[in-house]
Amino acid sequence: MNNVGIILAAGKGSRMKSFIPKPFQRLGGEYLLNHVINSFKKSGIEKIFIVISPEISSMAEISNYGKKIQFTIQKNPNGTGDALLNAIRKIKDDCTLVVAPCDVPLVDSNTIKLMLQRMEELHTNSNVLVGKIEDPFGYGRVLVDKSKKKIQSIVEQNNLNVSQQSIDIINTSWYCFKKDWIKNKLSKIKISNNGELLLTDVFNESLNERETSYTMVKDKKQSIGINSKSDLAKAEKAFRDSIIQEHMISGVTVIDPGNTYVDSQVIIESDSVIHPGTHIRGNSIIRTKSEIGPNTIIENSEIDYGAKVVSSHISNSFIGKNSIIGSNSRIRNDSKIEDNCVIGNGAEIKNSKIGINSRVSHFSYIGDSKLGKNVNIGAGTVTCNYDGKLKHSTFIGDNVFIGSGTMLIAPVKIFSNSRTGAGSVVKNNVKSGETVVGSPAKPISKGNKKNQDNSNV
Repeated sequence: MNNVGIILAAGKGSRMKSFIPKPFQRLGGEYLLNHVINSFKKSGIEKIFIVISPEISSMAEISNYGKKIQFTIQKNPNGTGDALLNAIRKIKDDCTLVVAPCDVPLVDSNTIKLMLQRMEELHTNSNVLVGKIEDPFGYGRVLVDKSKKKIQSIVEQNNLNVSQQSIDIINTSWYCFKKDWIKNKLSKIKISNNGELLLTDVFNESLNERETSYTMVKDKKQSIGINSKSDLAKAEKAFRDSIIQEHMISGVTVIDPGNTYVDSQVIIESDSVIHPGTHIRGNSIIRTKSEIGPNTIIENSEIDYGAKVVSSHISNSFIGKNSIIGSNSRIRNDSKIEDNCVIGNGAEIKNSKIGINSRVSHFSYIGDSKLGKNVNIGAGTVTCNYDGKLKHSTFIGDNVFIGSGTMLIAPVKIFSNSRTGAGSVVKNNVKSGETVVGSPAKPISKGNKKNQDNSNV
C-alpha cells in the first residue's frame, strides 16, 4: 500500500502578525512548508498534496514546486477536518495518509517512518504523534491509555478542565491514517460551535483498540509548533543548535556554537574553523581547512580548501584555495577569486574574475572586470565601470602592476606586463609592457624608462 503525504497549510496564521503567509515564513533558511516536504521525501513519500487558502494559491512561490506536489484549495476556512477532506477527495487509490501541519516543521523522516511502523505493528487505523514539552500551554492535550498504547481523547487548550491542564502530553498534529477509515470518521463527526469540522474530534468518539495508537517523539524540538514570531525564534534556535551539533560531530570546529548561524542546506567539510558571529546561508559550501569569521556572512558561495575569510561578506561567488579575504571586504555577483589570492581590507569585488596569485589591496573597487594571474592592484584603485547609463568592463592581463589610487575608466584593457603610476587616470588601452602615468595617463618616454621600477610608478 502506498503512502501519501498531506500538508495542511490553509490556516490564516493571524498570530504571526505578518503579511507573509505562515507556510512561507523561513526557518533555517527554508520555508516552513519546505521542511515538511523534505521530511516526506526523505521518508519515501513521493506523492504529496498541500491544502492551501485562496490567498496563497495566487502567490508566485506556488509555481516553483514540481508536478509530484499537488495543491488543493480550501475555499472557506471550515477547519482541519474539512481541509483534510479536500485532499482526500483527490486521492483515488487505497493508501495510508501521513497528515502534517506546515507549522510543526521539524518532524524528521525517521519519526515519520516510526509512526508508520507502529501503526502497522499495532494493527491500528491511525497513529498520532505526541510529545512532551516543558510549557504545554496553547497545545491540545492528549489523554492516553499507556497500558493499551491507545489514544483516549484529544482536548484543545480552550476546552481543558482544571485537572487536564497539568497534562504534559501534547498533540503535534501529525497523524497517520488509513484513508477509508479517516474519510468515514470525518463524515460522522459534528460541526463545532464555531462552524468548523475539527480533525481532533475524530479521537473524541468511541474508539476501539484497533482504531488508534500513538508514537511519542523523544526529540523535543520536533514537537515545537509555530504560531507566532516568538515561536518561530524558539524553533530557529532549536534547529540551528542541531545543525551546528551535526557539523561539530562531522569534524568542524565551531568556536561559539551559540553565536554561529548555519542554514540547513550548507555543507561544511571537516577541519574547517568557524568563528563567532558568522552566518552561512543558502547553498554555500565550505571546504576542508577553511577558516571563516569572525563576523562574516557567506551566502550561496563556495569557499575552497584552506581559504580564509575574515569579517567579510561573500555572496554568490567562489573563493579559491588558500586565498585570504578581508577584513571588511565585499565580494558579490558571481565573482570568482582564484587560488592564492589576497583581497585586502575594505575591498569590493563585483561580477569579476581575479586570477591566480593576484592581490587586490585595501579600499579598492573591482567591478565587471577580468584580471589575469600575478596582478597587483594598489590600494584605492577603482574600476570606473558605470558611465551614468551603462556598465562597462575592464580587462587586466597577467603580471600587471596597478599603482595606488589608479582610476581605470571602463571600457579599457591593460595588457600583460604593463604598469600604471600612482594616481593615474587611465582612459585608453595600455599596451603590453608599457608604463603609463598621469591624468590622463600617458606612456613614459623611452628616456625615462631606465629608472622605472615598482617603487616609483
